[in-house]
Amino acid sequence: MRKSNFLVLCLLAFGVFSCSKDEGSSLSKDIDPEGVNLIEDEQIEINAATAGITIDGAQKITGSPVPTGNLAFSLDYSTQTAFQKSGFDIIFEAPAEFAGAYIQLKDGNGMASSYFDVPLSATNSYSGKIAQNKRKNFLAKDNSTTRKDENTEINVGFSAAIPAGTFCYVICIYDNQGNISQPQEVCVTVESWGGNINLVADWEYVKEVSEGETIKVNEPSCEAYTFDLYCDNGTSKEVESSYCYTINGLDMTFNSNGTYSYTENSSYSDYDYEASQASCELVSSEYESVYTSKGNWAYNEEKGELTLVEFEYSYNEGGEIETYTEEEGELVFSGQIELTASTFILKISDSFEGEVEEYSYYFNKK
Repeated sequence: MRKSNFLVLCLLAFGVFSCSKDEGSSLSKDIDPEGVNLIEDEQIEINAATAGITIDGAQKITGSPVPTGNLAFSLDYSTQTAFQKSGFDIIFEAPAEFAGAYIQLKDGNGMASSYFDVPLSATNSYSGKIAQNKRKNFLAKDNSTTRKDENTEINVGFSAAIPAGTFCYVICIYDNQGNISQPQEVCVTVESWGGNINLVADWEYVKEVSEGETIKVNEPSCEAYTFDLYCDNGTSKEVESSYCYTINGLDMTFNSNGTYSYTENSSYSDYDYEASQASCELVSSEYESVYTSKGNWAYNEEKGELTLVEFEYSYNEGGEIETYTEEEGELVFSGQIELTASTFILKISDSFEGEVEEYSYYFNKK
């Protein structure tokens, strides 16, 4: 009897521990137990939001513009996403006679007490915030845009006073002849930081999969190319070289307060142009770097998308550390992810000359 009871107790104990492990290895069905995503549905008071918005080169004017309707203008979207302390971009196709835009916030009770006059000089040719990411890290591939080069962009910045929530704005454009288009309305969701408890963990990079090719951690990814080497002796010749990039380690942490950090240890090999010019032979060059990124993350539960907004980053090359801050944040990633209890897959699309390549980065939970 004692042996039987002991066996039963062992089996029960084993069952308890097994169940506990299984429960811990499954995804939480309630991804947002603190309800941070619900805050996004709250209306932001439009006059307070207007006070917290900055558009470089724009003038704030009391009252409302009066459209004449004599200028054609339309947007191909009616909703968009913004991020705290970072803001959003208004992107549109501007006609040749475009001289500026009027932007005013509105809600169910009417218009804000003032609007922004954004002259042509305060707009930019659209390139995309992600495309501005020139840093050497694995997210640098996420630099493409499907929008046309001739599109016009207005950068709308946020102060720290603008919280997560929603607001709407109307925009109309004008020319130098006094014509003002009919307004177009867009509603903006300011994302909450965080929003998926299943992401909150320490993650370790294991591999990249692209176009059927798998590159594991510590394995180089190389691209061969040819170019004309112009030598110091006045001659030139065509040479073959290759650029190799190796991720030696990449640890990423998502915190419950909506902050993230990652550290990437990488090595690179290419050629030394000046040394190659002097010797008139290809001279290889190798170096290692440590890249650290810190910022905030947001999860869009409807689209299954993750966004990373970087506010601080640093390089360590050869023992020399350079640290930079981005007060308004740099949108370094926004895209689809896949998540299981033990793996996290971050997906990047890279577009070049009409061709799109898909990259998937696999992480295991530590």
